Amino acid sequence: MLHVPAQKTANLVSDPQQVSVRALFMRGGSSRGAVFLEEDLPSDPQERAALLLACYGSPDRRQIDGIGGSDPLTSKAAVVGRSSRPDADLDYTFLQIGIDRAMVSSGGNCGNMLAAVGPFGVLRGLIEPQEPETSVRIHTTNTGQVVTARFRVAGGYPCVDGEARVPGVPGTGSSIALDFGDCAGAVSGKLLPTGSVRDLVRLGNREVSVSLVDAATPFVFVPAYALGATGAETPAEILANSTLMPELEALRGWAATVLGLVERREDAGRVSPNVPRVIMVGSPQNYDSQDGPVRADAMDVCVRQMAMQKPHNTLAVTGAVCAAVASRLQGSVVAELSQGKGERTRLGHPAGVLGVSARVATDGDGWRIERAAVERTARLLMAGELLVSRRRLDEVRGILEH
Repeated sequence: MLHVPAQKTANLVSDPQQVSVRALFMRGGSSRGAVFLEEDLPSDPQERAALLLACYGSPDRRQIDGIGGSDPLTSKAAVVGRSSRPDADLDYTFLQIGIDRAMVSSGGNCGNMLAAVGPFGVLRGLIEPQEPETSVRIHTTNTGQVVTARFRVAGGYPCVDGEARVPGVPGTGSSIALDFGDCAGAVSGKLLPTGSVRDLVRLGNREVSVSLVDAATPFVFVPAYALGATGAETPAEILANSTLMPELEALRGWAATVLGLVERREDAGRVSPNVPRVIMVGSPQNYDSQDGPVRADAMDVCVRQMAMQKPHNTLAVTGAVCAAVASRLQGSVVAELSQGKGERTRLGHPAGVLGVSARVATDGDGWRIERAAVERTARLLMAGELLVSRRRLDEVRGILEH
């Protein structure tokens, strides 16, 4: 459906000094990145990683020679193709592109970029649009789960304008409903990887109570008070706290050993920097968000997430889903601090408040997720081809080989 006039790109694309690759540059929720057709990228994982790193300008903390935005939220990529599964329409692979490290991680999932996948499928002709609403079943290859996306369509194109608001994103947009269904066991195969809603983890000379929950993506939840924090700190305050930062990473490292991703906690940052993830939890409280003051009575629980060893400026969709599910597990860290009573949980994060609908039932084997849904928006920002210097591509290949 999208067409870039050949006369406007021919000279650049035919330049023997550069390699080109088709992409749609999209915002999905509060994240942003390029979305590629699977067939447009190299099938060899090493070659694909080299091309993506070069496209994003990595490794370089500014990513000045590529499309990365020097932030984990804007250094993401999505790879989409038709699904071979009978219960899904599209395959979606999420990739976290390293910023100052030559690393492309496929661990875990990104629910924000997931919001762009359905509209991308329509725009690239992979999905036949239905009006007024199109429903797309998306197989998230990172976790092996199927998420259903529903969004409005008019004139054959995904709607852009609407009244849905995403904290951390200016203005409003057309609603995209993401239903994760029973998203338990994304990595471990179990909702509770340790078999318990709470575990004690040793930090130095003390033990800290945590909850490791694997829903959409595995997260380890820790009470802010156990780390001498409130749970309402700004990302800058967390980053500047030389005691808090290593303790949060140590807890993430513990969770990585439980999941079998590493043998030692201290190896998690190098071997598996993106999964699992950690969220610090606090009781509802007043604080100043990026979009203005937030009142305690506007939320059920306060959360602060880490992403790629940095404080998240908002809250990942998978983090929101996992936190909402955790709040329904009696005895968990989140349930202890949450004041929510209904199916909907309001999560206070650095950019505002995000609501998630989660329903968890008990059965003979424990808990079963019946519903986990969240609202996002997405928008196409640019369509065309990314250009990468062949010399730079060779340099990145060399870095990866070593």
